[in-house]
Amino acid sequence: MTLRGGFPLLCQQFTALFKKNLLLTWRSKRATFLQLFSSFFLILLIFCIQEAMEANDETSASHTSVTDPKALASPPIPPCEDKFFVRRPCFDFVWSGNQSRRVTDIVSAIMANNPGRPIPSEKVFLFV
Repeated sequence: MTLRGGFPLLCQQFTALFKKNLLLTWRSKRATFLQLFSSFFLILLIFCIQEAMEANDETSASHTSVTDPKALASPPIPPCEDKFFVRRPCFDFVWSGNQSRRVTDIVSAIMANNPGRPIPSEKVFLFV
């Protein structure tokens, strides 16, 4: 084999490296198969996950229209002494007042109608 120069040298090196790579891929068929089909496997996996998520969305009740919903019970506001890591003074209910009579009436109704126990006024803090 004679050494060439210029463009014929480029063609000679290309054919030599191409034949070398063909020989290597022929010897390691498993690695070649993994390189070629790993991207197809990843696309198949993404497709299966997407189909499973769409099937889950169709069967869930989050997208269905509920014409007659069941009433939910409103849980009471618990006393602050029953909670962990309490700093004194503790407040059961904190609200921001804006001198509105309507908001004050709503807060008074929450304090009086708390299920289980009324909230005392010393346990309510007003930000002004």
